[in-house]
Amino acid sequence: MENVGFIGLGKMGIPMIKNIQKAGYNVIVFNRSKEKYNLLGDIEFKIAKTPREVAENSKVTITMLTDSEAVRSLFQGPDGILSGLGPGKIYIDMSTISPIVTEEIAKMVEGKGAEFLDAPVTGSVPAAEKGELTIMVGGKLDTFEKAKKIFSAMGKNIIYIGPTGSGIKMKMINNIILGVNMLILSEAIKFGEFLGINPEIQIKVLSTGSASSKVLELKKNNILKNEFEPLFNLEHERKDISYATELARRLTFPLILTPLAEQVYTMGVNAGLGKLDFSAIYRLLSNLMDKS
Repeated sequence: MENVGFIGLGKMGIPMIKNIQKAGYNVIVFNRSKEKYNLLGDIEFKIAKTPREVAENSKVTITMLTDSEAVRSLFQGPDGILSGLGPGKIYIDMSTISPIVTEEIAKMVEGKGAEFLDAPVTGSVPAAEKGELTIMVGGKLDTFEKAKKIFSAMGKNIIYIGPTGSGIKMKMINNIILGVNMLILSEAIKFGEFLGINPEIQIKVLSTGSASSKVLELKKNNILKNEFEPLFNLEHERKDISYATELARRLTFPLILTPLAEQVYTMGVNAGLGKLDFSAIYRLLSNLMDKS
């Protein structure tokens, strides 16, 4: 039984760990908030004192963290992941972080003689619980093949995208579309309401026509009930869009809609909606438009 290390016991990390353990791996975990270990329930796992200890005792180490800063803070330093890596080990970052930071980390991992994959996911908590995530993988193809069985424990659609950084770039594209789709859907429905069309009727029509989308399917009840229980936080969507605009600026690529979306999601965070589901951007627009 192979040792798999896992760092990050968030909403997504916990079900991912459970599925790895169910697939027959020995799991070694680390989390900065120690009380979260209780959320793993009765599965068998070992607790490491540091991220370094996870990497030292695991053939494969996985991180599933909030952002670039969280990954960096646990990756570097005398007790960080990097210090526990070496030849024969694989480090997989499944977080959604800046592609620029991903490239930096990959070089440091390879400098230790270890292998690196960036493998962000799409699909919310229910998909993680069922082991049905879509996993987008960047890195060397032979490294991907070595890790494919572990990915299969967590995901249903495991897609090799290309060289190092390709996975996180694909996730960035996914979340640009996700965020802008939710934004224009919210704006259009509010406009329709202003024009005298009930939102429920609008959604019934949109769901059956060419304007339908996965976002509409997943978030229509949030809109109708004005309830936004977080599956993917608005503040995280804002973060992911900001990574895209940062990369585009570096590459002098003229994004048009994405920077506008970043501004609106930033308004949502500033309005105190950051901890709600990203579909709460509808509430922000409702508040703004109802006052006009």
